[in-house]
Amino acid sequence: MICPECGSIVASKRNRCERCGTDLTTFKKVTMLSNMYYNEGLEKAKVRDLSGAILILKKSLELNKRNTNARNLLGLVYYEVGETVSALSEWVISKHFQAENNDADEYMESLQSNPTKLETLNQTIKKYNSALQSAKQGSDDLAIIQLKKVTSLNPHFVKALQLLALLYIKNGEKDKALKALLKASKIDVSNTTTLRYLHELDENSDMLQDNIKNGKKESRKVVPVHEQTVFPTTTYKEDKPNIWAFVNLIIGVAIGIGVLFFLIVPTVKKNALEEAKKIEIEYSESLSKQTQSLSSLEKENKNLQNEVANLKKQLSEFETNEVDGAIYDKLFAGISTYLGELAKGNPNNMDYVAIADGIGQVNPDQLDVPAAKEIYNQIKEASFMKASDVLYNDGHGQYSARKYDEALQLLEKSFEYNPDNVNAIYFIGRSYHQKGDLDKAATYYTMLTENFPDSSRAREANTKLREIGR
Repeated sequence: MICPECGSIVASKRNRCERCGTDLTTFKKVTMLSNMYYNEGLEKAKVRDLSGAILILKKSLELNKRNTNARNLLGLVYYEVGETVSALSEWVISKHFQAENNDADEYMESLQSNPTKLETLNQTIKKYNSALQSAKQGSDDLAIIQLKKVTSLNPHFVKALQLLALLYIKNGEKDKALKALLKASKIDVSNTTTLRYLHELDENSDMLQDNIKNGKKESRKVVPVHEQTVFPTTTYKEDKPNIWAFVNLIIGVAIGIGVLFFLIVPTVKKNALEEAKKIEIEYSESLSKQTQSLSSLEKENKNLQNEVANLKKQLSEFETNEVDGAIYDKLFAGISTYLGELAKGNPNNMDYVAIADGIGQVNPDQLDVPAAKEIYNQIKEASFMKASDVLYNDGHGQYSARKYDEALQLLEKSFEYNPDNVNAIYFIGRSYHQKGDLDKAATYYTMLTENFPDSSRAREANTKLREIGR
């Protein structure tokens, strides 16, 4: 067991860290509970209860975020239901917590070794987002075409199958909806969304009956025990027919027919005539109003035609729009660079500048998937600070060689990746000072004195400001 405070190895039987003295009793209980949830999630995953497995594994990680077994399994479950970005996010976080002997290496390597498959999964995400947007705007036909493409590229994408089934249900195509939902239920047997959509379908449809006869997965209504009714069997003796009851029935029918013709029919005729006159008057008034507003309707019709043309133009632009996908292309490129550097196995040999340059092209405000933002933040945290240090060292070397233009390029980039790098700020000011640009030099010296007044570089910057009379 590893102490959460100092990171030293502690014997499993001990309840206190020998190095820092931390009481580990509660930590051990939490770790055991996290492992218990992991085992329960593993059991659910084995029987394809993937939704249940996701919930249980998330509980395990809430208790112990460093439980790499639970995190790796969660990534596999996400990958199985077609959520590749979430899967990669979990594996990268797992790698961050356990750099050596981690199964996440194998999972990420299998994706990285097949760029075609990775690109295909990337396309499915973009097309699913596009289909979802089309569905929200009411373009069901366009959304269905896109979702068919998504499910052909990634047959395990449960959310795409569910959305496709929902659109089929909306359009009355129950047989097609059932096929999509049965595919989704084979992937994740207890997904509540799939079960809810199955409940919406008519269980007496021809398609469902065929599936029941063929022994396929059924969609049945489950009647609670307290609502089930048991009808008792009764033994009875048959009586002889009573002819007077039949005679009375005939007489009653005759009386009813007489009342109908002599009382009800005249009243109905009178009401019908009055209703007809009323409808005629209303129709005349409506015709007069329609004649008066004909010109305004023609004008409105023309405006509607222009609006339809504009909507068709917007639809055409939307169908060819790749802006939403471009940000994820950049994210995948940054992830690919990071994974490639991780594959080297030695943190000292990693090109942190290349990693930072790759992920730095991504604007996190454009990432609408929470898992994508999380993976972006993880890679940024792992690379930006170290990239800033590497760039500062290179820039300082150029400054020492009196190559001030080259030094500024490197030092300013170092400052971009870490605005708190006081050494980079100081030597940016020194480089401008040596070039004779005293205004810019004073700007960076002042930045040090105001933002980092307790640093040694701030005291040196004060000296330089006095030298240039600022």
